[in-house]
Amino acid sequence: MPNLCSLDLWLLVLLPFASIIAQNSVEVGSANELRKALDKAQPGTSIILSDGVFDFGGELKVARNAAKEKPITIAAKYRGKATVVGDSRFVLIAAENIVIEGLNFESTNGPAIELRASSHVRVSRNTFHLKESQRGSWILIDGIKGDSVRLSHHNRIDHNVFERKSLLGNFITIEGTMRAHPQVSQYDRIDHNLFADIGPRVENVLEAIRVGAAEYSISSGFTVVEDNLFERCDGDPEYISIKSSDDTIRNNTFRECLGSLSLRHGNRNTVEGNYVLGNKRTGSFLDSTGKTWKLGTGGVRFYGSGMRIINNYFEGLTGKQWDATFAITSGNAEYGDGKPLTRHFRICDAVISFNMLVNNASNFEIGYDGGGFQGNWWHLAPIGMRIENNIIVGNQDTIIKIFAQPVKSSWNNNIAWPTAGAVVSRSTIDGIEVKDPKLVKDGEIWRSPHHILRSRPLNRKNVGPDAR
Repeated sequence: MPNLCSLDLWLLVLLPFASIIAQNSVEVGSANELRKALDKAQPGTSIILSDGVFDFGGELKVARNAAKEKPITIAAKYRGKATVVGDSRFVLIAAENIVIEGLNFESTNGPAIELRASSHVRVSRNTFHLKESQRGSWILIDGIKGDSVRLSHHNRIDHNVFERKSLLGNFITIEGTMRAHPQVSQYDRIDHNLFADIGPRVENVLEAIRVGAAEYSISSGFTVVEDNLFERCDGDPEYISIKSSDDTIRNNTFRECLGSLSLRHGNRNTVEGNYVLGNKRTGSFLDSTGKTWKLGTGGVRFYGSGMRIINNYFEGLTGKQWDATFAITSGNAEYGDGKPLTRHFRICDAVISFNMLVNNASNFEIGYDGGGFQGNWWHLAPIGMRIENNIIVGNQDTIIKIFAQPVKSSWNNNIAWPTAGAVVSRSTIDGIEVKDPKLVKDGEIWRSPHHILRSRPLNRKNVGPDAR
């Protein structure tokens, strides 16, 4: 028989904890109840949204500070069953340690979530299918207008779905705080998300992700974009646009995206361990001048100093020139020459190594002068590049096209294998061995004993709300 005195003592110990748990969780069934719950929320509070529709009628401002171990959580009771509609927007202002989780966003105006000088905010396992009525990004990380001190930092956007965007703006935009020396938001992480079906093509401002802007490009962001899946992200010539410094794009998979991963502005950015799979997809675009462009799936286009493009896999890409697998154009400005930061800055000290390129329409294109783009001819050839330990297997055209010789640059230990009438280059390049790399098909990709890749390209089961 149990000791009743001991049992009573344990009940007295447990009851206060049960009371604390009950006080820290509140369920709401309307936008008005959600506002009231947020007004009262303390560190550790969980606000649970019942199944149903929530229309905020505009901005729902959150200016609360919680703690890392006790965040304020706004979450659906059942993932995807609480739907945000109408002109509804979460606006977090100097907020800290807030979690927004499991909601279904079908609101009409972006940003659906805006972070202004906020930190340690997590946006996780939501679905974004906005019913757009005007241009705008769906998530915006920014500063506070007129505040030159406070900065957004250390935010995470993970395990979400972003699908079917057609009006101007990005799925995710990261900007920053305007100071004497503008500073982009820092140490943000974007991981394990699905980005799909953004388009059709416009001339500008419809990227899946933009990190920074020209005015922030000299500042270090330390943003990490990793383990995401991108499918048919066609809206902009740059499906990802990096416009800040010291960012990392790694272990993502890009499938049939018309355009390029562009390191457009900034320095010392890294592209590593990504799969870029074109599946020979093409498209077309009628621009504002009446010219029709043939669109292709592309690889990496970059500018600036100290870029590292390492251990990536590119197959079946159809892009050329701007969208070549490696679009290594000449530049029309150099840092320190006083030119506007919107220019295409000369490539300096890049390292391109341990990449595998298989059966792309165009592989390396070096020194393209822009063809008079925007009225300019670019004459600053890349300088100080190291191109090492890459494998290139091509069955079309010329594998390596050199429009302008790179300066003080080197090729070392590269393997090229032209097939079906392709040629390596129209000029002799030391540091390229022509031999069969003995590729072996492994699932949907090719492998080589000369090249080490991480396990597999990502599929939908690896990302989004239901992935681990």
